Amino acid sequence: MINVYEFLRYQPTLYKQFVCNDLMVVYYYCPQTILKVDVFTHYNILSFVMEGKKLIHRPEKTWLLEAGQCYFFQTGAFNQELYLEEEWRSMNLYIPTGYLQQFMADNQSVLQQQVSSGPALKQVNKLQIGTQSRLLSQRLLAYFSDEATPSEASLEACFRALLLSVLAEPGNHSLVAHLRKLTEHTRSLLYSVMETNFMYNLSITEFAQLANLSLPTFKRAFKRVFAATPACWLMQRRLTYARMLLQTTDMSVGDIVLRSGFESGSHFSRVFKQQYGTPPLHYRRQVSINA
Repeated sequence: MINVYEFLRYQPTLYKQFVCNDLMVVYYYCPQTILKVDVFTHYNILSFVMEGKKLIHRPEKTWLLEAGQCYFFQTGAFNQELYLEEEWRSMNLYIPTGYLQQFMADNQSVLQQQVSSGPALKQVNKLQIGTQSRLLSQRLLAYFSDEATPSEASLEACFRALLLSVLAEPGNHSLVAHLRKLTEHTRSLLYSVMETNFMYNLSITEFAQLANLSLPTFKRAFKRVFAATPACWLMQRRLTYARMLLQTTDMSVGDIVLRSGFESGSHFSRVFKQQYGTPPLHYRRQVSINA
C-alpha cells in the first residue's frame, strides 16, 4: 500500500512542495495514469480542489471530491479512483497529528466558543469555506508562483491563519470537536485508528505511523488498550469481520480476502478453518442452511 505522504515527499521535482516544521504543502497538477490505487496517510490532509474529480472509497462510504471544495482527511487508509479523462489539480496540506494537538492548545481561548455539535468526523469530510479562508488559501497557493522561495516563518504564519479561519467557520464544528478529542484523549486515537483501518493490509510499523507513535511506544500502548499484541488483535478482528461478510453478503471469498486485509486467499482459508473449524465456503453454506 502506498504511503501518499512519502510518495509525494520524495519526488520534489515532480510535485511542487514546501516543507516547514513538519508541515508539507503540495501543489499537485498532472494527468492521471492509474485508475484505482490503495493508499494510506499518517498525516492529516487539508485539501483544496481546484480542478477535476476523484472518488474516495472506504468500506462504509464513497465520497466524490469536486473542484471548488475543501476536504479534511483523517489519518487512515482508503482507495482512490481517478477520472482519467480529466486532470486533477489541488493544493494539499499534510499536517501531523502532533502539530494539530499543539495548535489546538495554542488557540484554546480563540476556539473555546466553538460548540461540539454535528455528526462524527469521517475519513473524508467536506468543509465549509468562507471568504477569508479562500483568500488565505489563494495567498498560500501564490507562493508556488513566486520566483523567490518563501521563508518558513511566512509559510507557517499563512498556514496557521488559514487553519484558524477554517475552524472558525460555523459549519466546521465537528472538525473542532474532533481536534479537541485528539488533544484531550490520546488513548482514544489509537482505538480509532485500529478500528477504522484494521481491514487494510498495513504493517505494524504503518499502523504506528497512523497513530502518531514510535513503534516501541505503539506496541506498549496497544497492549494497554487492547490487552493483546497488535498481530493477535489484527488477526482476530479481521477474522470476525470476514465471518460477518460471509454471513451477510454474497461477496466472493476472493473479495472478502481483499476487503478484510488478509495477505492471500490460502492464508485466509487456513486461519479461518483453524478459528471456526471449517473452510470459508463450507461455513457460508452452513449459515445459509440454518437461516
